[in-house]
Amino acid sequence: MTFRNMKGFDGPYETPLISPAKKVLKSWIDYNGHMNVAYYTMAIDKSLDFFLEEILGIGETHAKKNNQGPFVVQANFTYLNEMKYNEKFCVKCSLVDFDQKKMHLFLEMVSLRNSKIMAFSEQLLLNVNLNKRKSEKYPEWVINRLRQLKKDHSEIEFPENIASLIKIENPII
Repeated sequence: MTFRNMKGFDGPYETPLISPAKKVLKSWIDYNGHMNVAYYTMAIDKSLDFFLEEILGIGETHAKKNNQGPFVVQANFTYLNEMKYNEKFCVKCSLVDFDQKKMHLFLEMVSLRNSKIMAFSEQLLLNVNLNKRKSEKYPEWVINRLRQLKKDHSEIEFPENIASLIKIENPII
């Protein structure tokens, strides 16, 4: 398979990667007076699109031209603080790990007002052939970019509970 019109770059990469700033829109506010959970998910997902397209070069442009794209196959979200109308934020993205077909990412939504982590998500992405609708290996140039990103992110400390299952410690029986 010949890959055309690659975007992104080969590194070195920011530690962590940081998305352009965004702000909470009025339509994202729910009846509790804060950002609705669906919009945290959307904001993190849109930032993920930015990282895949502009930094790694395996986003929408790559998918359309090469019939190969990333599918999120697992996502866990943790909401730590309330986001309010007009609050500015960015999303920080770190590579936890990768293999020939998958990458494990950690994404943090950070308030630009006070630098607090407002929410975070860890996600497992699978590379998929869009014609066959089956997983396939990343091209070698992607593996090289992921290898460099992993190296650049090797000093990042992740939360202790990353890659853990959701559970209730003391359930009522």
